[in-house]
Amino acid sequence: MLHDMALSPMHHEDLADTALPVGLGPIVLLDAIQALVLVLDPKGCLVHLNRLGEQVLGRSTSEARGLRLEELVTPGHEQERERQALARLVEGPHPARHDGLWHTRGGQRRLLEWSTSRLESGEAAGYLVLTGVEVTERDQALREQVDFFQTLIDSIPNPIFHKTLDGRYRGCNRAFLEMHGKKREDIVGKSVWEMAPPELAARYAAKDQELFDHPGIQTYESQVRFGTGEVHDVIFYKATYTDSRGQPAGLVGIVLDITDRKRAEAALARAHDELEVRVRERTAELQKLKDAAVAADRTKSEFLNIASHELRTPLTSLHLVLTQARRQLEAHQPVSDVTLISRMERYTGRLTRLANDLLDASRLERGQLHIRTRPVDLRALVADVSEDFRQQHPQRPLEVRLLEGVAWVSADRDRIEQVLGNFLDNAMKYTPPEARVAVLLASWDSTFRVSVSDEGPGISPEEQAQLFQRFNRLSSSVHQPGLGLGLYISREIIARHGGSLGVQDHAGRPGITFFFELPRAR
Repeated sequence: MLHDMALSPMHHEDLADTALPVGLGPIVLLDAIQALVLVLDPKGCLVHLNRLGEQVLGRSTSEARGLRLEELVTPGHEQERERQALARLVEGPHPARHDGLWHTRGGQRRLLEWSTSRLESGEAAGYLVLTGVEVTERDQALREQVDFFQTLIDSIPNPIFHKTLDGRYRGCNRAFLEMHGKKREDIVGKSVWEMAPPELAARYAAKDQELFDHPGIQTYESQVRFGTGEVHDVIFYKATYTDSRGQPAGLVGIVLDITDRKRAEAALARAHDELEVRVRERTAELQKLKDAAVAADRTKSEFLNIASHELRTPLTSLHLVLTQARRQLEAHQPVSDVTLISRMERYTGRLTRLANDLLDASRLERGQLHIRTRPVDLRALVADVSEDFRQQHPQRPLEVRLLEGVAWVSADRDRIEQVLGNFLDNAMKYTPPEARVAVLLASWDSTFRVSVSDEGPGISPEEQAQLFQRFNRLSSSVHQPGLGLGLYISREIIARHGGSLGVQDHAGRPGITFFFELPRAR
């Protein structure tokens, strides 16, 4: 500081030579002040320097007397701005303050804080008194403090910035520079309109103004276009700061990049949505399985009831016939009743068919229903099965239409007879006795088609969709014998022959037609 400096050996003028007005007081008092004191006359020319002023400025009062303040500045381009500033300081208005860098004759740099006061009364009226306090060390300490805080914020990985009240960047940290891909001089002094696209700049400016209108803390999400051209999602944390009078002077802000978090949240949301869809789908599948299991249990229960009933009926009838035959034998009467024997054959035949259907269904489920194919004349097979049906049901009107010549297919004859027999048996069971039944063998491009048509009540479309499922029985079949396996087995048999099986209604006319198609033998 100035009061620590050694006094210059320069001669200090006598009091009589100072030409100071009486109102300024003794010179010794000015010399006692630990600050530079310069006295200028009303024309702005120097009339006195105190001892400390002589030491710092490197001039004696006699050397400086009559010069204007700016003329005391060491010549040089670097000091030209300071010369102009001192000239304006002397011109007023007063009182006034000014901080400036003074270059001494010895090449030293002194940061001086000037203040002015113009005397308004007495003999010294119009004289200007300037005091200068050296603040070099204070400025150095301040610079060190600024450097410390700049280093501190540069070490923070999040972008930090601060702005003036007019919205211009006053400074920032290294992360902020890296975010924008710019140098410090390309940012300091610029506004958001010079830094961001118009749509983002408008939002930034509006939020800054909102914070200045309502000083405090502000937090909001936005987007920032990085120097790479990528737009990132960020959170701004901003707060105002005040000047010495407590008035808002600017704002400071920190930027938190949440792009990865946003992407993770979006991915998590997508995963959550996908998981919900999968859960719903899986729940629906499980519900279907549950419903299917319930339906299967119900079907199984119904089947067991039907099977027990179907098996019990011929067994009971057969038991009665056998009991009647036993009584005749016990009475030593010959059992020669043809009707009795015929009934036994019918009941045992029904039991045999039921047992065969159960065995075939079991084989199909285990994949053990074997088809043994050989060349078969389908025309002869249809004629034989139709004739057997006519013999068994002589009262039933039966129409048979066949192709001319042979119809060779590669088939298991017994199984194809089983399918055609099922068709004819259904026609007998589900139609009135007087209803006509027609069997037709037709030729197609590469297949032969066998169909059985009746004139019964027909089958609804809803029931047609269920016809070929296991254990399915028509609603009209409550009092008809059977396990509901015939059509299921028939479809599987035809499928294993490479053919197809189906049903057609008669478009408003009574009756229904079942058919199957087999490929021609190669």
